[in-house]
Amino acid sequence: MSLRGIAEITLNFIKKRAHAIILCVSLLTVYFVMGLISTHIINSLPEQHLADRWSDEKNMAQVSIYITEDQLIKEDELKKFTYLLESKLVEAGVVGDDEEDQEENASPQIVDTISIDDMIKEEMEEYTVPQKTPLQELYSFAYCAQGQVTLSYENRTAEKVKAFGVGGDFFLFHPMNFVAGSFFTGDDLMKDGIVIDEELAWQLFGSTDIIGECVYIENIPHYIEGVVKRDTGSIKKAAQQDTSYVYMSYDSLARYGTILSGITESAEISEDGTVAQNGGITCIEVVCPNPVKGLAAKICKDSIGINDEFITVIDNTERFSAFSLFSVLRNFFTRSMWSKAIYYPYWENTARGYEDILALILFIRMICLTVLIITVVIFIVDAYRHKKWTVSGIVKYLSDKKYDLEVEYKRKKEKL
Repeated sequence: MSLRGIAEITLNFIKKRAHAIILCVSLLTVYFVMGLISTHIINSLPEQHLADRWSDEKNMAQVSIYITEDQLIKEDELKKFTYLLESKLVEAGVVGDDEEDQEENASPQIVDTISIDDMIKEEMEEYTVPQKTPLQELYSFAYCAQGQVTLSYENRTAEKVKAFGVGGDFFLFHPMNFVAGSFFTGDDLMKDGIVIDEELAWQLFGSTDIIGECVYIENIPHYIEGVVKRDTGSIKKAAQQDTSYVYMSYDSLARYGTILSGITESAEISEDGTVAQNGGITCIEVVCPNPVKGLAAKICKDSIGINDEFITVIDNTERFSAFSLFSVLRNFFTRSMWSKAIYYPYWENTARGYEDILALILFIRMICLTVLIITVVIFIVDAYRHKKWTVSGIVKYLSDKKYDLEVEYKRKKEKL
C-alpha cells in the first residue's frame, strides 16, 4: 500500500463522516471552553483561596465555621477555641520551626513533680492569657458578627447601614479592592478604625479621598481607614453585595451598633454603667496546616465544641474540586431545603451560588466528554470493520519505507 493510497482512504473516511467529525470537534471545544469558564469563576473568588496564598506546598487548608443564630458565641469563647485548635494540631504532629529545633537540641533535664491540679491550673492560665508560640505562626483565624450601624458626618447621616464587626485577621481572609487607604487589623490598640465602600463614601463625604476623616457612630468618633470598591455581577447582587457595608471592629459594633446575626446578652463594660452587647458571632474562619486531607476541618469542628445540628463546617480548599461538585449535583434539587438557621455572610452566599453554576458546568463537560468518547469508539470500530488495509500491509509499507531511506542515506554518503 502506497502513501497515496493511505491518503485517499483517509480522505474518503473524513468525507463520509464529516458530520460526526464536526460533532467531535464541537464537543471538544465546548469541553475546553467550559473548563476555562470554571477556572475564571474559581479564580474570581479570592476569599476561598487563602490556603494557596499562604503556602505553595498544598499542605494548608482554609476552613469556615458557620453557627446558627440561636447560639450565644462570645469573644471570650474564641480563646478556648484557639487553645483547643493548637492542642489538636500538636496532637496531629504539627509543630513550629522553633519547637523542631528545640526537640533536636533537647537534653535530659530534671523537673519538679507537680500535682494534676497544679497542671490543670497552669493550662488554664495559659488558656485564659494566650501567649505567642511558634505554632501560632503556622495558622491564622478570623471571626465576625453581622449587624447595622448609623453613621453621621456633619449634617449627613447614613442610617442602618449593614455592618460587619470583625476580629482576628479578617482582611487576610477577605482581600478587598481598596481605592484608597488600607485595612485595620485585629491587633490595633484603638478599635475606632472603619472601612467603607465607595458609594457610602460619596453619600457622606462626596469623595473617596477621605482617609483619616472622622464619622460619628452613637456620638463616638471613628476614623476612615480605607475605602473599597463594591463587587458587581448578578450572583454577587443576589448575595446582597449590591449594598453598602461598614467593616469595623467587633468591639465597636458591640458597643455602638446592633448585632443581628445571633443571640447576644448585655454586659457592663465600665464602672459608669456603660453596656455593650456580647455574642452574636456566627462566622469563624481558620487557615491552618492540614497533614491529612480533611483533618483540618475535623480539628476545627472538634475545637468549636458545638453539636452538628448547630454548625456547618466547610473546607474551602476542597469545595470546588470535582468530587465536591459531584456532591452538589447529587443534592441539587434538595440543596435549597436548608434546615439550619444560619445567617450566612455575603461571601458564603456568593460561593454557594457559584457552586451551583460550577456543578452544572461540570455536568455539561462530563456529557461532552462521554459523547466524545462514545463517538471516537464508534469511529474506531467502524473503521476497523470496513478497513481496506491489513496490519501486515502496513508493516510491509513501513519496512519498505525504512529500506528506501537507508538506501538513500547510503547513496548520499558514498557521494561524499
